[in-house]
Amino acid sequence: MARKKASRLSSRDPGAFKGLLVRMNPEGWRALRILAAENDTTLNALAIEAFNDLLRKKGKRPAVANPLLDDG
Repeated sequence: MARKKASRLSSRDPGAFKGLLVRMNPEGWRALRILAAENDTTLNALAIEAFNDLLRKKGKRPAVANPLLDDG
């Protein structure tokens, strides 16, 4: 039997995104919260940007999407 091609999940679908717990020192947490506020964004958006920057730095295609953005 032929395998069905997996359809792309919408950000509204359960399981479309994975979670990540990050632990850091209080000073780092405070600095990131301030940076997010100064840039009118979220800590999640800052993390997505950082992950994609790291992928670019390592010669990989940025592939991390923000599940908090409306996908249309």
